[in-house]
Amino acid sequence: MLAACLFSLMGFAQEGYWQQEVSYALNVALNDKDHTLKGALDLEYTNHSPDKLDFIWFHLWPNAYKNENTAFAKQILRDKEGKKRWKEMKDKGFIDSLNFSANGQKLRTEAHPEYIDVVKVLLPAALAPGQKIKISTPFYVKLPTYNSRSGHDGQSYMVAQWYPKPAVYDRKGWHPMPYLDQGEFYSEFGKFKVNITVPSNYIVGATGILQNADELKQYKEIGSKNVAAASPKNVMPYAVPASPTKTLTYTAENVHDFAWFANKNFVIRYDTMQLASGRVVDVFSYHHPDGNKHWVNSINYIESGARAYSDWLGEYAYPTVQAVEGPKNDMSGGMEYPMITLITSPTATVEMLDAVITHEVGHNWLYGMLATNEREHAWMDEGINTYLQFRYEAEKYKYN
Repeated sequence: MLAACLFSLMGFAQEGYWQQEVSYALNVALNDKDHTLKGALDLEYTNHSPDKLDFIWFHLWPNAYKNENTAFAKQILRDKEGKKRWKEMKDKGFIDSLNFSANGQKLRTEAHPEYIDVVKVLLPAALAPGQKIKISTPFYVKLPTYNSRSGHDGQSYMVAQWYPKPAVYDRKGWHPMPYLDQGEFYSEFGKFKVNITVPSNYIVGATGILQNADELKQYKEIGSKNVAAASPKNVMPYAVPASPTKTLTYTAENVHDFAWFANKNFVIRYDTMQLASGRVVDVFSYHHPDGNKHWVNSINYIESGARAYSDWLGEYAYPTVQAVEGPKNDMSGGMEYPMITLITSPTATVEMLDAVITHEVGHNWLYGMLATNEREHAWMDEGINTYLQFRYEAEKYKYN
């Protein structure tokens, strides 16, 4: 079997592997009165394929929450409790105000024949192999009531799959897939620079490295003291800046997605983790003061899980690893994004919370660094990761 795998890999390598490259500059402002985002995207798309491209498919996944005719809604409504779940989503979501352009020239778009959360953007001229194009658009997002990974729970924000994102183009062609509740993602690698403007009393956790020195210093100081206190209640408060709003800048490289989370009452915990190579990684967790009490140990769970996976799969590649506690009324377990994961297990025991944090952090290797097409090969992410989670639990808690 090993010989066959090696032969297959050698044959694949001889074909000349390639993948597309994207570079995002995103500016976004949160309105916490009407739960909306106003944003602008500047994207540099590099065609590393051997093919000329006349268009690029874009995902507009906030439109998945728009009405009952989307692939997402149809999937939910087939479930036993689907109608109840859809009705409880009082705020539906959407993305609009799009106006794609390249070098000041307006670009034509064509609707997908089936999905309103996918659009074809026609290029002004064929993009030849090795060429780049810069594409810009404003956008406006209405965030839904939190449901299936993204949205708001009052003034707590879980912002995922929120910006116009190119679909993957690989050796099999385009993958213009709709958003689904059951069925995950496949996206192009690249780098991000994201400016997030929020009211100043919000604490934000996001993919990437926070570039605001004063804000980052405060997060680390508060987080370190909270870890040292080892208490779920006696926590250090966040010192709110005097200005009504603040703009936080995050950068990330070699990732294929960007998510962020904002809450006025997050408890911050922080530590550093030294890996076997000597490289030091920042470790953050953000949780609710009235949430699961076991989050007092969340930094320990993140670190022990990341160390185990580093031993088994290779060293953690990113400069920070983070976990965020999600809404109390959601029992999905969690959802991973590069460098940060949302954990929604309000009633989890110590061992359960440790396991789910480790599982979601573990996706950074399979979903994050490897990033296979999860719609077609779920076992390569969810399947292998679940096995490793079970191994982690068995070894740490001495399960038979």
